[in-house]
Amino acid sequence: MEYLINYAKPISPPHTHKYYEIIVYTRGRGIFHANGKDIEVTPGKIIIIPPGTEHGAAPVDEDFERIYISGPFQHMFNLQLPTVVVDNAAGEGLELAKILYKNRFSNQEYITALIGAFSHFLLDRINMENEIFLAIKDIVEEITDCFHDSGTDLSAILRRSGYSEDYIRAQFKKITGKTPTEFLTKMRIAHARYLIDTYRNSIPLSDIAGQCGYTDYVYFSRRFKQVMGLSPRSYLKDVTDFRK
Repeated sequence: MEYLINYAKPISPPHTHKYYEIIVYTRGRGIFHANGKDIEVTPGKIIIIPPGTEHGAAPVDEDFERIYISGPFQHMFNLQLPTVVVDNAAGEGLELAKILYKNRFSNQEYITALIGAFSHFLLDRINMENEIFLAIKDIVEEITDCFHDSGTDLSAILRRSGYSEDYIRAQFKKITGKTPTEFLTKMRIAHARYLIDTYRNSIPLSDIAGQCGYTDYVYFSRRFKQVMGLSPRSYLKDVTDFRK
């Protein structure tokens, strides 16, 4: 089978393919739908869709555009579900897709060579993203294990990932939706709530702060209010009044 390369229409009703399809988003915003899930897609996102997977798309912006490449990628990919790949900072995935589109009527030998380069680019991105995911998972586990320790050093934890601190911070936010500091704070305040709910007045709030990694009660109170919308003392009063 030859590879089919073209620009997709703005609206794509649910359909399936016998072969893999790779969609490269070039302009505007849209919604990709597959397996009962909606994914917002923008330029820089690439979706690899396995054979037989029902999928579709709808525009959010009027200028929503994408390039699709369909063909026998089975020798390159072994995916069970649609996989989202994020282009690199240089936009090389998008550029490769544009080159493929521009040369879509060239001889098959040349097209096959371009497809090979594009496939290897995607595989490298998938592998790198998997490594990043595992690194973030390790960081989350380490923070979970030591959040109660006032000496927790987030910078040291991030550096142990093997990536530069700025880079892994950005990836942590991208994957978890929170900065490492926000994640640590959320864990500490959640534990403080648990202790207040469980022990109420039998443990001083200053001791609860210490058990959550805060040596400065004023700072703990400020953080608690930032997350919960009220001070620890007010939260304790609400819990106590509720249980009377």
